[in-house]
Amino acid sequence: MNNSEFEIKNGVLTKYTGIITIPNDVTSIGDRAFCFCKELKSIIIPNSVISIGNHAFAGCESLESIIIPNSVTSIGCCAFNNCINLKSIVIPNSVTSIKNGTFYDCENLESIIIPDSVVSIGDRAFYGCENLTSITIPDSVTFIGDYAFEGCLKLKL
Repeated sequence: MNNSEFEIKNGVLTKYTGIITIPNDVTSIGDRAFCFCKELKSIIIPNSVISIGNHAFAGCESLESIIIPNSVTSIGCCAFNNCINLKSIVIPNSVTSIKNGTFYDCENLESIIIPDSVVSIGDRAFYGCENLTSITIPDSVTFIGDYAFEGCLKLKL
């Protein structure tokens, strides 16, 4: 991080406005690790990370981009809940399920790529993603939970 990533007024740090790069020795992003980091715009996750915890990025309203590396095998429930500025995301081939509420109320999410490795999509996984226009559900998916796509007003399945 450098000083341009911070807003400082009269010696007072008022907010963080930059990109977070997670260190290479991190293997898991814990539950609620970045929950409600409202100024977080972008995050870089290294290949050392294998899991993203429950609610890890929930409420990160400014989050616009995140690249999930192929090393990640598990994404917790509600991990990106209410990330209202997230527009697109690619789920890596190493993930086998999209848990309950993973993208709940990501209202500006327009597209998502679900790989053939995914076998289940949990309850309310994409609930309220009102701008979601494109999603391909692979044949590997054998379970879609209740209300998984409820409120996806622009989605044509």
